[in-house]
Amino acid sequence: MTLAPDGFKNLDGKVFNEKFPGPWIQIKVKNYLQFNGTSIHWHGVRMLNTFEQDGVNVSNENRGPMTFYGPSSANYDESLDPILITDWSHRSAFTDFYRELGVNGSGRPLMTSILLNDAGRYKCTGPEIEKGNCTTAPPLFTKVIETGKKYLLRLINTSVDTTFVFAVDNHNLTVIGMDFVPIVPYTARGVLVGIGQRYHVILEAKPQDDRAPADQNYWMRTIIANGCSGFNTSAPNPPEENGILRYAKAAKENPTTKKTPMDESCADEPYDKLVPVVKWTVGEPVNEPAEQGGTFQVGMTEVDPVDKKYPGHGNFSRWDMGQTPMFLNFSDPTINSLGQNRQWPPEYGVIGQSGATVKEDSWIYLVITATSFPFGAPRRTFIPAAHPIHLHGHDFAILAQSEKPYWDPLVKLKKDNPPRRDVALLPANGYLIIAFQADNPGSWLMHCHIAWHASSGLALQILERESEIKYTIQGKNETERICKNWNTWYDNKANHWSPVEFQDDSGI
Repeated sequence: MTLAPDGFKNLDGKVFNEKFPGPWIQIKVKNYLQFNGTSIHWHGVRMLNTFEQDGVNVSNENRGPMTFYGPSSANYDESLDPILITDWSHRSAFTDFYRELGVNGSGRPLMTSILLNDAGRYKCTGPEIEKGNCTTAPPLFTKVIETGKKYLLRLINTSVDTTFVFAVDNHNLTVIGMDFVPIVPYTARGVLVGIGQRYHVILEAKPQDDRAPADQNYWMRTIIANGCSGFNTSAPNPPEENGILRYAKAAKENPTTKKTPMDESCADEPYDKLVPVVKWTVGEPVNEPAEQGGTFQVGMTEVDPVDKKYPGHGNFSRWDMGQTPMFLNFSDPTINSLGQNRQWPPEYGVIGQSGATVKEDSWIYLVITATSFPFGAPRRTFIPAAHPIHLHGHDFAILAQSEKPYWDPLVKLKKDNPPRRDVALLPANGYLIIAFQADNPGSWLMHCHIAWHASSGLALQILERESEIKYTIQGKNETERICKNWNTWYDNKANHWSPVEFQDDSGI
């Protein structure tokens, strides 16, 4: 449907129940996209012992419920609606993905504007106006508050390719939670929110100094993090003043406040400040990451010009996390081959137990690097870019995170109550070492949350305690029904968007 959240008409909007953002509660999903099989994933929820309900294409393929919960209301007076931060493109995602692949030398797709809770600003050009592409943009996201009260804000970065710093002029934010994990509160001028990350922060309706404007209006800012921009870095950034905080008796004018100086670099919130309230002590790993396939390098792989080794790879370079970009078969989901000692195709990106004995209390360590380790690989390049890495089915402990290249003898791991979340930034040229406890049998996706990179193949499947997964599956009949429906739909060639090519992305 047509969307115009910044005043420009985008004819290719894809929404739930004709609403953007989607409705609060979704009970039944009906797919009106003619050429696209679609699944819904419940981001950030562990789906403990119900992996088949996680909702990832091909890996488990089903839909499932989602429950939200928040911190104790004793810490604040009121809770505001979730605040969604989004980069926005005026083109179809399908068009932009081909730009990402470099078709006809098109280069990286660039985003157009910034939205805060479905509203933004875009200055239309004369030709765009003449073509009828523009309309009146909705009012900027605005909240009216009362002096002295404390408000809970739920910050969520739903972007395609941009990391943001969220801030409110002349106000501090008290950070109390990240990715559903309550943490010891700390104070910040602004909070960096990577793609897929969520933060719970408390805003006290009390400006930090006596330079308050007479109208008592303040800008909410969505600042593009330095080095993590999905926009044209050689041109001015779109406006970052994308929301308004008004006090109860404030006038209706736009704010005139100035930005407070803060750290705008593309790095997760300070490691030493992310202290979980519920403490974990991480045990020794049952795997040896550097020796048993637990080390993964994020880079780009070119197709073999002779044997066209990677199915669906095309004549493109694709992002990957292993030696092969992920490329899944919708008609052959992982869930249907569990417990069969299957030799998984390399492009499925399946990481198993590597001969280790894995139990419910076992710890698994993963080393993810942004540079070649240990020697490099043929037809691979390593581009200095930060990647938001997300693991399904688990919170993970961040044992180490650095902007320096990985070298095992120099790494020190924090095992006593390290930061814990489900999305963490892999620093450009650096490394990320995470650990999770193998207490949730399933096939869990680990991937970059930059949409173009995930679609390109930057992902793996972590096959956790495979022999026990079948005992947790509660909806095998439902899985079979969905697979049957899919095959019926797929066998009708009229449903294919192209007569020569059905699938062009990784399948996630």
